[in-house]
Amino acid sequence: MTEQEHLQIARRLNAIADRLYQDQDEVAAGEMLWGAVNRVLNAIALRHGLDNDGRMPRRGSVVHYLISSGLVGGDAQRGMYSAGELHGHFYNSHLPSDGMAERVAAARVFIADLIGLYHSGDGSR
Repeated sequence: MTEQEHLQIARRLNAIADRLYQDQDEVAAGEMLWGAVNRVLNAIALRHGLDNDGRMPRRGSVVHYLISSGLVGGDAQRGMYSAGELHGHFYNSHLPSDGMAERVAAARVFIADLIGLYHSGDGSR
């Protein structure tokens, strides 16, 4: 799959998440946000040559690379953690409703930042 294909899927999942969230289905919205994070991280990994013969690196490795390269701030870890918590909640329903809203907001900002980074002409190949 190409960078652009991953990015298109990320945008589609993000839009679905927005509709689900507006319909007050926070659990399903959170899972769509998790998928969007994964897809945009895959696009970034490909752009930066972090894939290994077509195998995608772990999400945390991509986020660590972005932070250590100075391409994103340390708050990216919070966004990644929030998206992961939403994914876990989809299966385990362990977050209180006020925790959901906070994590959805953090995941949305994280996705927007990653998509912005992808388009920023960040000096990658």
